[in-house]
Amino acid sequence: MRRTYSTPVMSGVLTLLPLLLACQDSSLGVYNTPPSVSITSPAGGEAYGAGELIEFVGIAKDSQDDGDLLEITWSSDINGPFGEEPPDVDGDVFVATAGLSSGTHAITLTAVDTSGESASETVSIEVGQGTSSEGAPTVTIIGPSEGEELVSSEGIAVVASMTDDETPWEDLQGTIISSRDGEIWFGNPETNGAVSVTEIELSEGAHVLRLTAEDGDGLTSYDEVNVTVLADGRPQANIVAPASGLYFSTDVITLEGEVSDTETDTELLVVSWSSDVAGTLTTGAPDSSGYTAYGASLDAGTHVVWLTALDEDGQEGTDSVTIDVVHPDDYDADGDGYTPNDGDCDDDDATVNPGEPEVCDSVDNNCDGYVNEDWWDAYEQNEDSSTAYDLGEVDDSLWSGDEVELSGLTVHEELDDDWLQWYADDDYYDNVSIRVTITGLPASGNYVGELLMKDGSSWDVQDSDSGSGKFVLTYEGDLFDDDEDDFAVRVYASSWPANSCSTTYDILIES
Repeated sequence: MRRTYSTPVMSGVLTLLPLLLACQDSSLGVYNTPPSVSITSPAGGEAYGAGELIEFVGIAKDSQDDGDLLEITWSSDINGPFGEEPPDVDGDVFVATAGLSSGTHAITLTAVDTSGESASETVSIEVGQGTSSEGAPTVTIIGPSEGEELVSSEGIAVVASMTDDETPWEDLQGTIISSRDGEIWFGNPETNGAVSVTEIELSEGAHVLRLTAEDGDGLTSYDEVNVTVLADGRPQANIVAPASGLYFSTDVITLEGEVSDTETDTELLVVSWSSDVAGTLTTGAPDSSGYTAYGASLDAGTHVVWLTALDEDGQEGTDSVTIDVVHPDDYDADGDGYTPNDGDCDDDDATVNPGEPEVCDSVDNNCDGYVNEDWWDAYEQNEDSSTAYDLGEVDDSLWSGDEVELSGLTVHEELDDDWLQWYADDDYYDNVSIRVTITGLPASGNYVGELLMKDGSSWDVQDSDSGSGKFVLTYEGDLFDDDEDDFAVRVYASSWPANSCSTTYDILIES
């Protein structure tokens, strides 16, 4: 008889299955090892002078973590932590400090991996004699003061004194060390032990500045201050012209400068020109490149001319130049002791005649090398398209327009052309629309105003008017043409009566 066992066998299998699963229900453990750490320099037992820059080198690695994931700490049992830079790709760690106090230090390098495992190594070193060794020099830092905040570009200075009861001041050796930048000065004090180190460049951040003095017996002492160096967020201002020198009071002196700022857009800076004698000369905004110019008439005297740039945070940047302004009648050009027009009929009066004013006749009437300078404006020389005064970007934006207004322009002689150009920043969906208003052209002459657009390398007239008084020139671009970018306005005289350069005219450009 054949017997079939079905249910009992299956039951046995079901009975064994939980046991088998139970045998396999063991968790897989995460294996981790702590980092390996060693200090390679100094080896231990070395002695260093007070204030000396000490370099610490070590190795920190981990089998599971990349080096940049390790938390590194260099510490002293006296001064506490002083370095946290992670290892490089080779596992090397480095820190340098001149800020350790005098005494015996236990220097420890510790590394902690991402699992919290740590390892460390310690070496012992000796640091100098400190500030109170008997017979050591006396050192005092006068400036900067403790906790002072300094600006990186202001020419940082350290002022101090070093004296000693036995060693003459001229034989003392001094060293200034920054905890961040290392040694910044080494030398002897000046008269009576004074130390003055100027124009120091320090990196941004916290610094311990330590001045250490060593006498003839090898004894040392130091003084130190904690300072913070801040980034210079002020605008930059630079006077391009005039240079220091002599100028005549009959001249219109063209003041030119450049301004910039790392935070505030250039067009939002407020610039002003001023003189310590005449006060504020003009206030306005630079063009898009940061250029600013003004034609100034200054009375005789010595002037300190200032260019000031003010940003949105209220911070100022300045530059200055000193010029001597003289009246031509008071200037002895040849150094013979006689001045022009003094009534003695010497050669100064006969050849120079600076008392005769300039007129609009294209002749240097007073022989000073300038023509018609009484009527010279800040936008000369702009005689043709190649020398056109660049107004930068006047953007016809999608939702609003910009404008530039210029005043005090002149047609200073019969063949004078005034060219002004700008960039309209025309986009595909941003239709350019130009309106130029010219006002104040002398009624005694006949003038021409032209609105031009650049096509390749040539300028094409888009609108023009002639006569005097007021011109309005317009141009409306094509909506889907994005090549309408470069525009210029030209003003010149077709009929120019004498002395019309004494009248100025204005231009308003709306784009």
